Amino acid sequence: MLSVIKRYSLQLVFTLSLLLGLQLPNFLQQYELRLQGHFVEAQQHLAEFQSLADKYFAGDLNVLITKHKSSKDSLYREEALVIENTYSRVQFLQQKMDNLNQPIWYRLGELTQQINDPIVNETWAGYQANVLLNQQAILVGLSVAILLMLSIEFFFYLVKLSFSNLLLRIRSKSKGSFHS
Repeated sequence: MLSVIKRYSLQLVFTLSLLLGLQLPNFLQQYELRLQGHFVEAQQHLAEFQSLADKYFAGDLNVLITKHKSSKDSLYREEALVIENTYSRVQFLQQKMDNLNQPIWYRLGELTQQINDPIVNETWAGYQANVLLNQQAILVGLSVAILLMLSIEFFFYLVKLSFSNLLLRIRSKSKGSFHS
């Protein structure tokens, strides 16, 4: 009976991990679309300042920021922070956008490293689960399921091995104390 429960439990774990793995490319796609939206929005916001830099400082945004920072007027000094933050955000998002051309495994790895990123959290909050059965989704789904199953089997093997070693030690101690 225990083997039947184990077999069905493992089948359930495999199925659930397969479904989870099938969702990863879809989540990644929704995250990347949201990332693109944030990037476009930041670029549009920066474009207003860039046009001023183009007009007065030969396109050098850093000179515009420096000019604002050195102003006697506190409004311009505070505006320098807004420009600088927007510029930094565009550069940061540009780096993330550059990663979109990488293979899916790389992009999924990058996503797991950014799990607390506000855009990831925003994507999670608005996530719509879909089962897209394209080649990538099937490959990722099967990979996740197989890796999880191998990990579980390895864990069971280690537990069984540890339990067997414990039993051998108990037996050898009990034989040793029995002969004394």
